[in-house]
Parts: sequence; structure tokens; C-alpha cells
Amino acid sequence: MILKHRSFQSRLHGTSRRKRIILSVLLLGILAASAVPFSASSLWNHALTLFGLGDFSSCADSWPVSVHVLDVGKADSILVECEGHRMLVDGGTAGNGKIVVRYLERRGTTHLEYVVNTHPDEDHVGGLKYVIQRFPISHYLATEVSADLIPDTPAYHDTMKALQKKEISKEISRCGHQFSLGNLKVRVLGPVVPGNSANNCSLVLQLQYRGIRILLMGDAEKEEEQSLINTGTDLSADILKAGHHGSSTSTTAELLNAVRPDYAVISVGYDRNQLPKTDVLKRLYRAGIQTYRTDVSGTVLFLTDGKTISVKTEKQSNTMNH
Repeated sequence: MILKHRSFQSRLHGTSRRKRIILSVLLLGILAASAVPFSASSLWNHALTLFGLGDFSSCADSWPVSVHVLDVGKADSILVECEGHRMLVDGGTAGNGKIVVRYLERRGTTHLEYVVNTHPDEDHVGGLKYVIQRFPISHYLATEVSADLIPDTPAYHDTMKALQKKEISKEISRCGHQFSLGNLKVRVLGPVVPGNSANNCSLVLQLQYRGIRILLMGDAEKEEEQSLINTGTDLSADILKAGHHGSSTSTTAELLNAVRPDYAVISVGYDRNQLPKTDVLKRLYRAGIQTYRTDVSGTVLFLTDGKTISVKTEKQSNTMNH
């Protein structure tokens, strides 16, 4: 019995040792991945997935384009990836800035070609301070707002100070501005003219990759939506990031009729405003639009090859294809 007990202890010790070796190798790989290019980091994501440790967003690695609508509460932060190129649209609140940075790091981000601040409200600009401090940025794009609409808040001022410290120029982006993120075409559709509120000065971005279009509405309200419709511009898109976190002020029936999306996503979290509003959800439902909410599904990924779309959610394992 003593010999058998010792044999068992020996096997147990050997098994524990093997586990420690495997975990050590994985840890070294994770640390190394943070210092190597994106492609190597992606390989480690796949390797970790085999051990049940991978980040759910690693599914984006096999798609040329991915749009990550981050779960940052009632705020906006959207990572756009195209063939290794990256753009961040808004950064959530200052309280969520480090969450955004950690997500970018997990995606293997070493550099952002574009950071876009749709408008200077705290729940869009606040977290960008941490992003600016952490990553090299080629272009920082912002909307044009009148002096009386510039917020006198720590969130805004801290982000501006971070830009100055890193010697990054704020570039004003206007209607008609176009640029590329790899093979992804980005066009600024609005504001057609600056509005009388920060929300109605929101940059509205149309993303296009081959035959797939995505429309990001910032916090544009019905007045800005109507001005977009009045231009006669083709607003049709396959995916709509609904404006203003599902507020009744946005996502009008007229806009939905102009965009006719298959999918919509609302970036939202619990607060006293009780968003998204029921009337908005009803409009989306009646239009037959498959709608996702970050407060329900966590971070939402839209993946496309230019022909098909796959949707992956953090808190639900199902994947939808169209």
C-alpha cells in the first residue's frame, strides 16, 4: 500500500508539473504576443482558444473587415478593422477608457491610423485620453462645433491635453470628406451643416467594403437625420449603428426607410433615461431589422468579406450569417 501511494503521488506530481509547464509556455506566449505584430498576436489568440482561454473577438481574425461595437455602457466606442488597419470611432466615458485600451491591446493593436471623435460629449470623448496616451495615432478627426457648444468638462479638456502632449493635431472633418482604411472606404456624410446642439454636430460615417455598407450615426438626432435625407444622398446600408443610444430623438421612421438596414446595433447601458426607448425598438421591429443591444449582448461584432455578414456577440454564442 505504501508503494502504491508513493506511485500515485509521483504521477500526481508529474501531472501538476506538466500543467505548470504548459501554463508557463502560454504565459510567455501572451507576453511575447504583446510585443510582436498583429499577425503573430492573432496566432496566439487561436492557440489560446484551443485551451479555452481565447478572447471571443478572435473570430474576427479570419475576416477582412470587422466592426466591434464595444460594451461601454451608455456611450460609444467602435473599433473598425480592415486587413490589419485600424480606426477607433469614439472612446466612451473617461471611466471606460482603460476598458477600451485593454480591448485594443487584446486585438493586437500597436497603432491606430484614425481616431474619430464624432462629437465632444463626455460619453464619446472621455475615454480617448487613455487611447491617445497608449497608442501612436496617425490622424485624429473631430467635428466642427461652435465655441458655445464646446463642453467645459474634465473629460474634454483632458483629452485635448493628451493630444497636445503627444503633439497630435486635431483635424476638423466635414461633410464630403473621404479617406481609406486599407480597402475600406470611409465617407463623412454629416453634419451637412453644423447643428445647434453637440448631438446634431455628430460626424456620420458611411463605411463601404466591396458590396457591404455600414452607417455610424454618432448621436445625430432627427434634425440631422432629416438634413441627410434632404440631400438626396444614397443612405442605404446593411448595418446601422443607431443614433443617440436608442433615444426617441433619433432613428426616425424616415431614416430607417432611407437606410433600409438588415441589422442595427444600439450602444447602450442602464441609466436614469431608461434607454433604448420602446418607440425606437418598435420602429426597428416593424421594419424587420435584426437589432442588437450592448446592454443585453455585450460587445457586438459585425464581420464581412464584402459579400456576406456574420454577427457575433460576446454574451451569446450564436453566430448569424446573411
